[in-house]
Amino acid sequence: MDSRYHHDHKPSRHRRKQALLIFSITMVILGIMAALVWRDIRKNNDSQVAGKSRVILQAQDNPAARLVVNEPLFSMELPEDWKELKRQNDQTENSITWQSTKNPGAGRSLKLYIDIIPATRSVNRLVPVMATQDNTISVGDISENCATFTQGGTLNVHDAALLKDAPAKWNKVDFICDMSRVIDNEVGTGSIGAINSITLTGPAKGAHKYFFLYTEHNIQPNYDILYNALRSFKVK
Repeated sequence: MDSRYHHDHKPSRHRRKQALLIFSITMVILGIMAALVWRDIRKNNDSQVAGKSRVILQAQDNPAARLVVNEPLFSMELPEDWKELKRQNDQTENSITWQSTKNPGAGRSLKLYIDIIPATRSVNRLVPVMATQDNTISVGDISENCATFTQGGTLNVHDAALLKDAPAKWNKVDFICDMSRVIDNEVGTGSIGAINSITLTGPAKGAHKYFFLYTEHNIQPNYDILYNALRSFKVK
């Protein structure tokens, strides 16, 4: 009787011990895995915070150097590597052109027309501008390529080549859309009631008209260059 009793219950006790051992090992493994995951999360969070701090410190400690353009009628700022390319003053236009000299910024230039401005000059994008009370420039949002919102426009280069310039409007500002050269990415400025010009009055030099033409042929467009120039522009 006793021998049968022990013989019948030994396998059951063995299974319970075996199950308890497996459960314990499983819990240990899960605990180790949870600790590793927690360590990775903490590490990633610390890296992200450190990365943001480094960027902020870099921006504060190493501000971008600027080229200060100082002309008789105005002053403005451009990136440090930019250089004056040419001047033109005749019956058709009065302009100064600056250009980037660094390879990462290749294909970028800014042409500023003063008083003698071609009224029919077409562009691909428009930046609305407005004179403030202290005769600095208030800047609006840049448009998309005008071929996308001007009647008859297309971004298909082959089809666009057959088109002619057309009147366009962006944020209540009229301008002329370059319908045929849709990939030129030339950005012009304009103000309400005046195509291709804004009138600014300096304390010493009086009122003059200005038109900014920014050409962006770089594979990575950077319109902040134009915006910084406009915001830094001061008449004399």
